[in-house]
Amino acid sequence: MIELATKIHDKFTLEFKVGFNTEKAIKPMKYSDFVMNTWIFVPNSLDINATKYSKEDFYRDLKSDQRLITPDYALHELANNEQLLPNQSLTSDFNDLFIAPGDTVDLVHSLKMYCAIAKSAFRDAYRNAMVCNNTSERLEACQNYLQDTPKVLNRFRNLYDKLKDSAIKGKIVQDFAYADEFLGNILEEYTYRLRDHMHQSFPDDYNTLETTFKEVLLAEKAYKERQGYLAVHPDDPKGNEDFVFRASLLKKFAESDLYLSSSKRKNTFLVEQILYSLAAGAAMVVATLSSFFFQQRYGNFTLPFLIALVISYMFKDRLKDWLRLFFAKHVSGKVFDTRTDFRIKGQHIGWSKDSMDFIDSDKVLPEVMRLRDRLPLFDEVSGNDEKVLLFRKKVQIWPAELAKASPFPMKGINDIMRFNITEFTRKMDNPSIPLYGSWENGTYKPVEGKKVYRLTFVIQCVFEGKTEYKRVVVRCDRDGIVAVE
Repeated sequence: MIELATKIHDKFTLEFKVGFNTEKAIKPMKYSDFVMNTWIFVPNSLDINATKYSKEDFYRDLKSDQRLITPDYALHELANNEQLLPNQSLTSDFNDLFIAPGDTVDLVHSLKMYCAIAKSAFRDAYRNAMVCNNTSERLEACQNYLQDTPKVLNRFRNLYDKLKDSAIKGKIVQDFAYADEFLGNILEEYTYRLRDHMHQSFPDDYNTLETTFKEVLLAEKAYKERQGYLAVHPDDPKGNEDFVFRASLLKKFAESDLYLSSSKRKNTFLVEQILYSLAAGAAMVVATLSSFFFQQRYGNFTLPFLIALVISYMFKDRLKDWLRLFFAKHVSGKVFDTRTDFRIKGQHIGWSKDSMDFIDSDKVLPEVMRLRDRLPLFDEVSGNDEKVLLFRKKVQIWPAELAKASPFPMKGINDIMRFNITEFTRKMDNPSIPLYGSWENGTYKPVEGKKVYRLTFVIQCVFEGKTEYKRVVVRCDRDGIVAVE
């Protein structure tokens, strides 16, 4: 199946996290094929069209990273079940280190996977506590979180202490330190988020949990100080930029075994050359036939024949360019622009193909137009002028090869796509405009209105013959993204 999550990455960038999950396949097959088509409806006033916004512009604004879907384990299991695969793998590979100190490949992989799995478990437990509806469930979820998160770190730190006390030195000790610091950052991030949410939204519940929150967070702060790790300081004169930079590097280290090696190449080179050759050949046939006709009529080495020959060659060049444009227009919608091959440790596990084209509104699927949900007035005034971009993606994953990537169960691939809308905001009006004033309690007050534009994304997901549609509306102004609905 295809799982989709959308969020605002930054002021001008929209992030789509697309999960291509082979685990949900009904029938295990050699290849798992996924299709995702995205129609982007753009107001005509933004002046985005095929002549001013090319394929190269689109792919410049689209950044895509592929990574394995993190294996899913609950925080409570990770904290309390010693036989759970992440715990067992880390402990087993750690013990093997003392038998063969030079062989650290498996241990480093288990180390990084433990960090990535722990991060996902922390995040999921935090989110579950955030959405609890009643007080008892909310308190229980928070208490379980505050009990389990230190257990996960303590399990890891017990191994790290043994390693520091041993005679083993070198890079593996430094890798453990990186992982230790990363896990501490993750604990603080989600625990402070949960603390702030409870304090702001449920102050009575927070009063019950305040002591436990303090114990967990102050203990972690003291541990970081003893280890000499960077920490967040409210009065840091540099705005904690050193911490932010190091936290980013630690995140890349911990999740590096999940990211795929990918190589992108143009997918239309051969097709283009064949079509361009056909266009050149057709133009040459017309020019040659014209030459034969005028040669027989006017003879060789005559002025009329020379003029006719020059005109026929001029026509040949124009005909060749016209045919090239014709072929490009009618074939581009049937082939993909780029192909990206996915590899893990040099092993090919699948590929992805992408394509972008402007299409006419009357060629959009009826179901997509229904989800576009234009207002009657907008449809009458601007419906025909609205520009439509179609972004097509086809992904193929090989489950058997994917399973060889790691001893951990890998469900599929996450494609994290970030789409920058800066080009779309270039010709937007001022974000606020003056409106009519208003008399409030006998006092006149000027009123301003917000000038907001809407980019509508309708996404079609196809897997194993089943089709689902998702709709995302991005409200934005000249200063960036306002909200995602």
